[in-house]
Amino acid sequence: MNSFARQFKLITVASVLVSSSAFALTTSDAEALTQKIVSTKVAELPAISSKLVSKAAAVDRAETAKVAVVAVAKNNPTALSAVISAVLRKSPEATETVVAAALEAAPELVKSIVSAAVFATGKDELVVAVAERVAPDLKSTVRTAVASAKASRALRNAKVVTIDGSDPTVVVTTPVVGAPLTEVDSYAGKDPNRPANN
Repeated sequence: MNSFARQFKLITVASVLVSSSAFALTTSDAEALTQKIVSTKVAELPAISSKLVSKAAAVDRAETAKVAVVAVAKNNPTALSAVISAVLRKSPEATETVVAAALEAAPELVKSIVSAAVFATGKDELVVAVAERVAPDLKSTVRTAVASAKASRALRNAKVVTIDGSDPTVVVTTPVVGAPLTEVDSYAGKDPNRPANN
């Protein structure tokens, strides 16, 4: 590698480090945010946390979400899954940061953390990757929680229909990615001599 390429890489790395630290929350900002979370009633934690994240500057949202989730994990762990869901619905780009921080702060709540993140964002693969990186010994627990959250998300979108006057049936539709929409005729072995819709 020539010296110009090496210097360019060093300058790029240095600028990334400087720019990312220039926008990060200060210690006093993080402490104030933590105090706000700690002093909030448990029932209001999801709403307050998501409001704080959405009001933060775009560059500070992931860090704000992390601080909020860690404060909840340490002080009110029963509200953690609700806070994760609320925060990630407002700021899905913070999924990786939030899941990692929550798992580091409360590894015993892996099922709740993973389920809440998957249910809120639908970023199943990202959540699994982060969870398995942070808690590699809990791989089967993570995968079980993801499957449960995906099923819950599918049921949330389910519809109850009645077919031919029979008992109501739950219908879960799953979009097929990449498949073109096709018209389906009710008569599969269509006779060319048969009139349409008969």
